[in-house]
Amino acid sequence: MTRFRSPASLAVAAVCLAVVAPAAPATAAGPGTIHVDCSATAPGDGSAARPVTSLAAVNATRLRPGQLVLFRRGSRCTGTLAPSGEGRPGAPIQIGAYGPGAQPVIDGAGAPDTVLLRNTQWIELRDLEITNGAAPGSNRRGVHVQLENYGQGRHYVLQNLDVHDIWGDDTKSTSGSDGILFSVTGDERPSSFDDVRVVGNRVAGVNRGGIRLVVSQWEQRAQAGSTAPYTKPWTPNTGIVVRNNQVSDIGGDGIVILTARDAVVEGNHIAGFQRRSAGYNAGLWPWNSDGTTFRHNEVSGGTTTRDGMAFDVDQGTDGTTFEYNYSHDNAGGFLLLCNAAGRVANAVIRYNISQNDSYRGVEMCSGGLESAHVYNNTIYVGPGRSMTVINENTTAPHNVRFDNNLVTKEGSGTAAMRLQPGTAVRTTHNLLYGVTGTVDNPGGSTADPLLNTPRSATGIDDLDGYHVLTGSPALHAGTIIPGNGGRDVFGRPVPANRPPTIGAAERPAAGRPSRVPDFW
Repeated sequence: MTRFRSPASLAVAAVCLAVVAPAAPATAAGPGTIHVDCSATAPGDGSAARPVTSLAAVNATRLRPGQLVLFRRGSRCTGTLAPSGEGRPGAPIQIGAYGPGAQPVIDGAGAPDTVLLRNTQWIELRDLEITNGAAPGSNRRGVHVQLENYGQGRHYVLQNLDVHDIWGDDTKSTSGSDGILFSVTGDERPSSFDDVRVVGNRVAGVNRGGIRLVVSQWEQRAQAGSTAPYTKPWTPNTGIVVRNNQVSDIGGDGIVILTARDAVVEGNHIAGFQRRSAGYNAGLWPWNSDGTTFRHNEVSGGTTTRDGMAFDVDQGTDGTTFEYNYSHDNAGGFLLLCNAAGRVANAVIRYNISQNDSYRGVEMCSGGLESAHVYNNTIYVGPGRSMTVINENTTAPHNVRFDNNLVTKEGSGTAAMRLQPGTAVRTTHNLLYGVTGTVDNPGGSTADPLLNTPRSATGIDDLDGYHVLTGSPALHAGTIIPGNGGRDVFGRPVPANRPPTIGAAERPAAGRPSRVPDFW
């Protein structure tokens, strides 16, 4: 099946242990490069000709602005990399690799953290293979970036890391188990991150979470259900970008944004989550965060109905947007709108494709929803799949609009609506083909949408299938949505002043084969 991007290789390199040298006395180092080769036999001065031979030697050196720490490609170090020191604007500390061959390996060997970047800033970490598979069952992280009573830290880059086999326990907490974790701790000084880039990494084989930022103790506010007085008031983390990461075989959550403002999560591919956790987990979601945007992501392989859906707008959020994403083959479904005792407001879910997700399309939690607008999505439920398209299993007030969505059911299985009376969910101008259950749908239709062909025995097998054919009842039959983003899932213009096409694709199919544009 054609996808929105080609997933990176999921092969895991074989690993073996090396010996960590005893810690050296702490020393100060000026700008320059420290070369590290844990396979070298004689400790050196950090030059390329005479590299240092242990993580302990790096940890004992206080790094200065502009300094580089480079691990020899093809080498392997065991233990925890926990450097000290800070960079500054224009002169970040950079940790990476040198020489030919495979990425250098750092193996935590059962330690709480393989890489711990604590109370530092202006630091960049690239081109390393990071693992931590020994003695499974305890709290375990691959990369842990932590601020404790620090204030605001700035400029963090994690790029081109291969984080795998982080076999921790099922804890979800400030110090829980994750492939990549950013956390804020401490009782004395409010702390937060600014300017964070987690870009182009591979995270595979992890319990519990894939990428989680930022788990913060400075999170308290009414929107999140906190009770006054707020002893650690909400201190948002800013400038967060999580982009183009490959995340697979995750025990719990895929990528989570917490205690943040205006984070951007885009171009990521999650393939397999909620595989081993006994808790509730989803593919992509924010909590206690405002203005989070999720776009151009692909999420598949959620394996249970303890959540298990691709997307979740969770408690304590205002202005969350999910747009131009592709969800498919998730056992828990497409979308959760989840509030208990806090607030969910101004959520927008638009121009996404859900293919062969099961169980539920849009699910509500126990609490009320202040405002959410779900519009111009295409939900395809193929042969052998069943879904409750809107599963409103609580009578809490839900100010939710469901407009211009194209839902089609083909083959065996069912697609149904379950709405509670008087809860303020409003449905208009939707095309609901093969969907059962009574629902008011002014301006809508139950006719065949005339989706493009061909189809396989399991339903649509090509993204081209999500265009509609000329003559479709979906064409230009939607209601006008102000501020609709201006484009459809394929990057084509959407009109602002005339009725759009129902569903995620604005224009009819223009002949085969079609190609996903560079927009993706």
